[in-house]
Amino acid sequence: MPDKRLIVLTVFGNDQPYIIADVCGIVTDANLNIVAVEQNALHGLFIMFMIIEPINSDDSSEDAYFRLKDKAKQLPLDINVDLVSQSTALKSVHKDLQVFTIIGRDKVGILKAISNALANFRVNIERMHHLAHGELVALEMLVDASELRDLKVLRDVIQKTCDEVGFDTIIQPDTPFRKRRRLVVFDMDSTLIQGEIIDELAKAAKVGDKVSAITHRAMAGELDFRESLNERVALLKGLPVSMLDEVAADIQLTTGTYELVSTLKAMGFKIALISGGFKFFADQLKEQLHFDYAFANDLEIKSGKLTGQVKGRIIDREAKGEIVREIAKKEGLTRDEIVAVGDGANDEIMLKNSGLGIAFNAHDLLKKVADGQLTSANLLGLQYCLGATDRGVARLKDAQET
Repeated sequence: MPDKRLIVLTVFGNDQPYIIADVCGIVTDANLNIVAVEQNALHGLFIMFMIIEPINSDDSSEDAYFRLKDKAKQLPLDINVDLVSQSTALKSVHKDLQVFTIIGRDKVGILKAISNALANFRVNIERMHHLAHGELVALEMLVDASELRDLKVLRDVIQKTCDEVGFDTIIQPDTPFRKRRRLVVFDMDSTLIQGEIIDELAKAAKVGDKVSAITHRAMAGELDFRESLNERVALLKGLPVSMLDEVAADIQLTTGTYELVSTLKAMGFKIALISGGFKFFADQLKEQLHFDYAFANDLEIKSGKLTGQVKGRIIDREAKGEIVREIAKKEGLTRDEIVAVGDGANDEIMLKNSGLGIAFNAHDLLKKVADGQLTSANLLGLQYCLGATDRGVARLKDAQET
């Protein structure tokens, strides 16, 4: 009967040059093959985990175990060698790894709350480290969800736990695509900018209450967006174009918008704005923040006034989803390489057509289809879900300044 056992090697010690080469050397000298390896060095401490098998099929696992155990005595390290069943060893390799990024303002007890919630689901934390310190904290956890029947249940519990302590969470599978995102698509109103522009135009047209009520119901998914847009724009008929400039001058970016977009651009991301708002304002934001693309509804203007009509393509939820696919095709990207961020029901298909969908300060409908959520104070935290760290951001800034 064939030997189904494998050797597990764990190494602890002070980090130093050649330590990995030395450990690999004793494995090779023992005529063994490395099946899997994980290694980390933190604050001068070296940790390594290996799964090892004999090279020759007629070499018994037990003989190999004793050879390696003898070779390990040559190194001034704390080395443990264990012989375990193949199923037990490979279980540590074939895992359902998920990455939890926890973002918020520093608060005592957040790590305890999250780790308790994970433990209650028998979810093991494989690795965790801080991506950002200071006023905004970002903590990344790599967890094994192999024991879970329904990851969505855990997502909901973790988000509820974060809500209770004022944090946000974004969950994504630990796949190669996680570090290959190339395009970030944003909504505009109540996402990158504060408030809804159409509500500000309505105030200028003295129909603020009527339009605001329609806007609220549309964003919550209670009204068809196309119908509600036409209804609201009709109420703006006769508004002078000069009022658009006045409203544009008062637009306030959401906290962290400029820093986030600057960092993502420096990291090589393409940035797109796909808005159910208006082209007049989207084009200005594109120029201000150096976006690669901007799509929005075009207000019809005649004789220096709004006609109360929208011309051309209506950017509703279906159009937003189609535009994501159009950009992806032009850029040669797959769905998994796209990130989308929005706040309302109009963004649902846009998020679904992306590999990572983020609900920002969002209505409940959008939270249900999103991979995670960010609240208004934590928009900048998105960069830490896409590969940024405090140290990396500092280096990017230094490079830009020089």
